[in-house]
Amino acid sequence: MTYTIVTECIACDACRPRCPTEAIARRENLYQIDPYLCNNCLEYYPDPLCVVLCPTLHPVPLEIDPSFKIKRKKCRWSDKENLASPELFSNGKITAIAAARVIWEACNLLAQSSSLPWLTEPDGKVSYSQPFRYGKGKIRFRIAENLEDECPNSLGGDAAWRAIELFNLRAACMHLIYAACATTLERPWEEAFVIDDRQIEAYLRLDERKDLSRHDKLALIKFLARQPCQLLASIRFPQQERLRAFTVEESRLWHLLSIEHRFQEDAFGNKHVIGLRFRIRAGQWAKYFLNPQGAKEKTAFYQSAILPKSLLEKVMSLWQKHQGAARMMLWLLFKLQQEPEEAIAVSTLMKVGYGEEPIAPTNKKRDRRAQRLQTFENDLEVLYERGFKPVFDPATYAPEIQPLWAKLLDIPEDSEADLDFWIDDASKDRRITDPAPRRKWERLMNAYILKFELPTEFARGIAEFEAQKKETATEKAKRKIQPDLTGEAVIAARNNKGWSQRRLAKMMGKSQSWVRDIEHKRFEIKPADRERLREILGL
Repeated sequence: MTYTIVTECIACDACRPRCPTEAIARRENLYQIDPYLCNNCLEYYPDPLCVVLCPTLHPVPLEIDPSFKIKRKKCRWSDKENLASPELFSNGKITAIAAARVIWEACNLLAQSSSLPWLTEPDGKVSYSQPFRYGKGKIRFRIAENLEDECPNSLGGDAAWRAIELFNLRAACMHLIYAACATTLERPWEEAFVIDDRQIEAYLRLDERKDLSRHDKLALIKFLARQPCQLLASIRFPQQERLRAFTVEESRLWHLLSIEHRFQEDAFGNKHVIGLRFRIRAGQWAKYFLNPQGAKEKTAFYQSAILPKSLLEKVMSLWQKHQGAARMMLWLLFKLQQEPEEAIAVSTLMKVGYGEEPIAPTNKKRDRRAQRLQTFENDLEVLYERGFKPVFDPATYAPEIQPLWAKLLDIPEDSEADLDFWIDDASKDRRITDPAPRRKWERLMNAYILKFELPTEFARGIAEFEAQKKETATEKAKRKIQPDLTGEAVIAARNNKGWSQRRLAKMMGKSQSWVRDIEHKRFEIKPADRERLREILGL
């Protein structure tokens, strides 16, 4: 019943100092467990502590029972106190998501990791800052020293850079899942949501990964679930309309309150992790930007948007081969909902996809620019194939500097029309297949994309979401205009018309006792019945 550490160890040193038998040793950044000292934490902890502490579940049993197999149905969370949050994507397509600027920037940060301009401050702490509202507001991110403390210290030096290097696009997807779960709560900065490995596996489509064992999937889920919780955020928000300027002091973006491990024992007495459950609470930012009651009272915001399930699936399928396209896709998720009418500069899109260094004015290496240009045009094609269709600005992004694949879209499918197309193209001064013009890079840095036509399910989801918001606003306006329908008002209106309770009940399709109970205020009228009653009584 002893454990060993496999080669995928990330050397975080979480297990070594807390081993009760001092069985874990570090030799040249490699960790080893002494099998003569390890006793499976018997008499110390109910479960092996190194497995519980490891962010990637890499301590595994030294002797494997060849007949052991994780039984999926055995992992059932029986307690009702910490049931998992409601399933997202209830319609199978879209779900609501927190859309505050801090959520957008954190998504961008996790996706770009070390390609962003992180700074080392005078006190040695490493931070990334992003201004907004023309420099009047500012968001600053730092890396938390640990995941346990409510108000942890921030990291600096090599420790901070190691944590930043581990951020990736999959962690950004996990962050979006948290932002969606937070919208299911009334007070997310006080209440916690619970999400288990099965839900995460379904949202990220890991259930379709046949190349990963069950243990590998759990290790990946635990690793990804922790990454968004390493971020600390502080916000300086300028005055906006009636809302005064405010500051959100540095606090966790997401607080990982607990990780519950479910174990299954094999014939050798070794314990294997078969399930994980995470309890998470949103940080103080939610009190200002995801506060439904505060939004009603004009003291806070409730900023939300939609998240298509297909977008998570696309990012998870692209994140290795087309990182630039996946980063742009995540950025466009917020950009196209919050600033839909604003044209997008090509230079901005390149910064999102590849960072600032490759497109900096000081970087004048022609071979590097040519390589980056080809990558960008390939990534634009990937976006087009996934339903994000760019509309080029004819004034700044002229046809001669557009990607070749975009020009070929105009080729007719009919063979005769196709021949005429190429004959006509050959007679022009500049043909489709001609080499790119001189100074194409400089022209691209001043070019714009007017908009992106969205995938069908995304566009339909936005339309439904906006319609729902308008409907809610209309209902609120009606409630303000129309006085409350009291029992006395129903009695007075019925008597004015000379009707009995029985006649009113017949017109409503209800029983006489229902009318009597309404008039005596014995229960609340449903909204649909209230409107019908107003219509019949002329109120």
